[in-house]
Amino acid sequence: MDILAKVSIVFWRFHFYPAVIAALVLTLLFPFLFGVENASIMQSAEIYERFFPLIGLILFLPLYLPDGSEETTSLIKTKRFAYVNILFLRFIQIMLALFLLTCGCLLIFEKSNAAIAFGRFLFGGLANTLFMGGLFAFGFAITAQPVAGLILPLGYYVASLFTGDKYLKIFYLFTLNEQDATSKLVLFVSGIVLVLVSFMLAKRRT
Repeated sequence: MDILAKVSIVFWRFHFYPAVIAALVLTLLFPFLFGVENASIMQSAEIYERFFPLIGLILFLPLYLPDGSEETTSLIKTKRFAYVNILFLRFIQIMLALFLLTCGCLLIFEKSNAAIAFGRFLFGGLANTLFMGGLFAFGFAITAQPVAGLILPLGYYVASLFTGDKYLKIFYLFTLNEQDATSKLVLFVSGIVLVLVSFMLAKRRT
């Protein structure tokens, strides 16, 4: 239990909280940057899907960030705590922060008198961001380079913007206005799978 607490606290204090603060500040600026006041539900969905996944992606950037530190390396080498378990603890913190951030963003929409379907928007936002975060985790696990890791989610985002669902099909990002629950479920599950695969790939390097 002491090791669990230590791993979680070290990740939060030295790596995760700057990402949380950055994402929180951008979320609080949402109504000023994107003009959500009195938006219709279709306008809200478009603004929310276009920009929130990019904000949420910030939370995934520290997932593998601590692995270059001596403290983390020594803990892994002692085998007192499995590396995959360390990654799971980080992932849990990221998902908790993402859930709270998503709820906060939707509350801002409501306070701005924008029309939303809270449950549908909540799951859609989590699914979109988790899939993009999973792409980043997978890319990083392959290359061990954060910039290279970002190419996958940002490339996917750009493809969604410019190609629509013609090529991406069920993996198309912007489907809230179509109320396509199946697409969001596929993105959510695929995001989890990508993160888990990245854990396995990262474990092989240790």
